[in-house]
Amino acid sequence: MGRKIFVSYKYWDNNVYPIPAISNKIPKARDYVSWLEKKFKERSNHIYKGETDEEDLSLMSEDYIWSTLKNKLYDSSITIVLISPNMKEPNKWERSQWIPWEISYSLKETTRGFFTSHSNAILAVILPNRNNNYDYYNNLNTFKILSENIKCGYIPVVKWDLFKYNCDYYIEKAYKAQRDTPRYLIKKDL
Repeated sequence: MGRKIFVSYKYWDNNVYPIPAISNKIPKARDYVSWLEKKFKERSNHIYKGETDEEDLSLMSEDYIWSTLKNKLYDSSITIVLISPNMKEPNKWERSQWIPWEISYSLKETTRGFFTSHSNAILAVILPNRNNNYDYYNNLNTFKILSENIKCGYIPVVKWDLFKYNCDYYIEKAYKAQRDTPRYLIKKDL
């Protein structure tokens, strides 16, 4: 069954391992999104709903960016959160960063007109750091909304090296977690 996929990530995190044929001199988390976008375009069963690499929103107002992201999230059924070493800016409030807002919006039911979008399934994918390992994740201070929903079982976590070869399996695992997690355990607000 085809899924509408939104990817949440820290665009300029350059402490990631390069992806052959995609990364240039300075690899970044966005390279992994480009890889996924290409993979999903090649497969007819999934639809990529996130921003494209050609879609530069950096010069737009925060209101415009958030409106654009909400439209993409509203029409998606699963959110993939890419965990990278510098995804969370240490001296900035969580409420001032995009990823927690995207997770929160993904979890809420939103009504527009006669249609209500339901909570997305969410999958966390750990990216390898520039040394091509995942050790940093054990000590990573992630966003509270992410860590609490991982802890309650709503958000399964997988390493990139496993996910890239078996995307469908892990996407379905996220849908199973969505179905099996009691609603009262899910943290939806920042």
